[in-house]
Amino acid sequence: MQENEQDERRWHLAARVLTGTLPADEQDEWNEYLADALFREEFGRVTTYWEKLGALPYQQIDTEKDWEAVMAKVRDVRKTRTLSVFPWLRYAAAIVAFVVVAGLGWWLGRHGDMGQTDGVVMTVVEAPAGSKTYVTLPDSSSVWLNAGSRITFASNFGVANRNIELTGEAFFEVKKNAVPFTIHTYAYTIAVLGTAFNVQAYADDDRVTTTLVRGSLKVTRPHLTATADEALLVPNDRLVFRKTAGNNGTATLDHNINATQAAAWKDGWLAVSGESLEELARKMERLYDISIHFQDADLKQYRFSGRIRQLSLEQVLKALSLTAPVEFSIDEKEVILRENKATRSTYRSLQTHP
Repeated sequence: MQENEQDERRWHLAARVLTGTLPADEQDEWNEYLADALFREEFGRVTTYWEKLGALPYQQIDTEKDWEAVMAKVRDVRKTRTLSVFPWLRYAAAIVAFVVVAGLGWWLGRHGDMGQTDGVVMTVVEAPAGSKTYVTLPDSSSVWLNAGSRITFASNFGVANRNIELTGEAFFEVKKNAVPFTIHTYAYTIAVLGTAFNVQAYADDDRVTTTLVRGSLKVTRPHLTATADEALLVPNDRLVFRKTAGNNGTATLDHNINATQAAAWKDGWLAVSGESLEELARKMERLYDISIHFQDADLKQYRFSGRIRQLSLEQVLKALSLTAPVEFSIDEKEVILRENKATRSTYRSLQTHP
């Protein structure tokens, strides 16, 4: 654990060095890391390719795929020595986030992947499964992206428009501006006035949820609710759109909920509120970049409320097994969940179904 923390620290400083933002009071610490010959060699390889990157202020970002592309170039292919790509992915995420905040370009030789329409460059920022990403947008608004999420915006963002396309889950801190801030999900459109809120809109979930912490929101969609095409949210409101066949469905508006819990993920918590184990399993798959399989289908309907620190996968599963009749086994990136027959009756007697 200590070694991993040291690795994360030195690549955090590496990001600062590459972006020219290393504080003077951290220079001595950086020099100590450079004394390690192996790290110095690896950092030299990264620096070589970093200097070949494009100079546009925003480019398409796919942390995992792009970093693998870099590592494919810097990896020593000699049989006597092979560098492992996987530990580097965490550090790549930190560096990419740093670059976005600094307004620098991140281009890794994938020239044809960047979207462009009528001279407007489209920027895509992704948080791969198993990671989270923090981004400062050109208008100084902030976005936290949860695992398996993506936002897309144009190069004229903040000037001609402030339009965001969201797939997945994100928490927004929007700066007030004369230019309207609008978020587009596949289910509905959200109009924003300086505010803080959470949106969960994963394509493989059966519902889309918008939760307002402060400020105000207007959500629009034809036949959004049973009686209206739009809904106005005030703090501690939650709009839940439940999908049906053909991307149809209607939304319900809940009042006086705990809005901060909806965004607990960005602070390192795995939080649920009356969610089924099947829904919780999807969250864990994104968070830990794993696949979860149910040996007993009945487990999918068990419901949970509460929160737990996003510790290791095994620790979270153990905590789950202490509060529910769940047994598990882990084989690399595959998890099997089974029902614990011995404790099933006790747990079911305590279940509450919202």
